[in-house]
Amino acid sequence: MNTNPRIAARFGDLFDVLDTDNDKAVTWADYQRLVDLYVAGYGLEAEDPRAQAIQSAYESMWRKLVDLSGAQTDGLDRDSFVGAMHAASEDRSRSNAAEAVAEAVFDLLDVDGDGRISEAEFLVYAKTLGADEASARTRFAHVDTDGDGDINREEFVLSARQYLFGDDIDSPGGFVFGVV
Repeated sequence: MNTNPRIAARFGDLFDVLDTDNDKAVTWADYQRLVDLYVAGYGLEAEDPRAQAIQSAYESMWRKLVDLSGAQTDGLDRDSFVGAMHAASEDRSRSNAAEAVAEAVFDLLDVDGDGRISEAEFLVYAKTLGADEASARTRFAHVDTDGDGDINREEFVLSARQYLFGDDIDSPGGFVFGVV
């Protein structure tokens, strides 16, 4: 398991973002609040395929984290969460839960279904998460690695991978997981 302290700090930051009720544990309810934020921010009905994909991806991610942590409770404390995130991020199986989240979020952001996320589509997402526009524009430019003015699926998923594995503590891929 990668024990890079920068990555551990990043996962600790993610823990803080997810623990919205400040009970010192990440629970499914914390993830559900993030899903609800996406669904409400995009004005989706629960039956919308994009809402269902986000719900399913986060449920899979949660189940994976609980399984990897060995937790026998409904919540993961900071150390358990960080350890499970390390293990989940290093999962090289075809059904990588973290990448499934990135794929579902990409589909949510790609409102017009053209296979690309425009800067305007990205800004809607940033606003939904509560990020300021200047920060969102900077993140968009970093994720748009080919500089064509759009983010394709590969760039978006790569940004999530870089957030999970990279040494850059300020990786813009944290947006994929709700980190503003």
